[in-house]
Amino acid sequence: MPVHQRTIAIQRGIFLAVALVVCLLVGWWIVMQIRESRQLEEARIENLKAGRALAWQMDSLRLLAFAYQPDPASRAGTIEGKLPKLPSLQERTWVIETLYPQVAVVPAPLAADDPPLLDKAAYLTLRPEPLRAIEHARRAYIVRSASEGAFLAMVVLIGFGLIYQQLAEEVDLQLRQHNFIAAVTHELKTPIASLQVWTETLFSRSLSEAQRARIQDLMAQDLDRLKDLVGNILDAARADAGSLELRTGSLELGPWLRGLCESLDQRLGAGALGLKLALAPGIWAEVAPKALGTAVENLLSNAFKYATPPRVTAVTLDGDGSQAVLVVEDQGQGISPKDLPRLFQRFYRAGDEMTRGVPGTGLGLFLTREIILRHGGTIQAASRGVGLGSTFTIRLPRVAPPAEATPSAG
Repeated sequence: MPVHQRTIAIQRGIFLAVALVVCLLVGWWIVMQIRESRQLEEARIENLKAGRALAWQMDSLRLLAFAYQPDPASRAGTIEGKLPKLPSLQERTWVIETLYPQVAVVPAPLAADDPPLLDKAAYLTLRPEPLRAIEHARRAYIVRSASEGAFLAMVVLIGFGLIYQQLAEEVDLQLRQHNFIAAVTHELKTPIASLQVWTETLFSRSLSEAQRARIQDLMAQDLDRLKDLVGNILDAARADAGSLELRTGSLELGPWLRGLCESLDQRLGAGALGLKLALAPGIWAEVAPKALGTAVENLLSNAFKYATPPRVTAVTLDGDGSQAVLVVEDQGQGISPKDLPRLFQRFYRAGDEMTRGVPGTGLGLFLTREIILRHGGTIQAASRGVGLGSTFTIRLPRVAPPAEATPSAG
């Protein structure tokens, strides 16, 4: 397994382990809160029952005070039993329920432990309202505790998720930088080695004028390749630093695009791109021709590099309200759905640089997007899948043609 994949796997394992530990701790904390709330509920119910016992005791003492009174005629204070008029049950009920609001006097027991009054005229029971209030308070406490635990877990997991994402992006950036260095090294070595061979040939052999002209043309191509590579690197550095400056002006896109596409097709070899141009006239935009040309050439170069002969590259220009829509469509290797979201990232190229057969540095599409964004436009990539070609859609703000370009009436 490659180092970066092993690193990501280790980070993913640590994240999952931490997430599991956090979830277990939050679950344990919620269980403890439920247990504590149940104990608290039981204590509150016991407190209510203690009040019921006090109500029973108070009522019993009142009855005893009425039933047993001292004999005033006896010197020894003998207590003799009498049958005085006892307070009515209604009066006793009023006294009990006034002094103990949580207790009710009922004719029959509602719970197994409801005690009878001393004369067994009625029973004392706990009112359902305070019991429901205690149960409601317990449930509210559980919900609040569970919410707090879930919120805490969510915050912790989001924090670890952001850290994990940052680490994964850092590893991915390191991989892309590694690929970039490998690609630039390859892109530099190839033309330099070629120039070295042609230079030795020119100075060590006697060549005809035709041979010299041929070698000179090949050397010019290698120098252009080096120039384009260095230019892309410098432009990408400026774009990354936010210092990519564009000098814009009004331009009719149709004729300019036709010239750009045909010129690149000639440089690659007449008919190499298999161009199909459909360029609507009269579409103007405020653009920097050189920079926008770099962006379009990057798309056409990719269409050339990632497709096999016979190639078909369709370039379409049309208007959509206030926007100019430029579409470059090829029938090349296509793009995997997993690569589409990162296609315009700096240094990004799908696959391993050591096994990739198509030259490149991973800066072309990044630079293309930066140029389009600085024109106030957008660029989107689409593909039906690997082997089914790619479509790049550029949208730029349209402008009215200048007065000198508008044909006069009559």
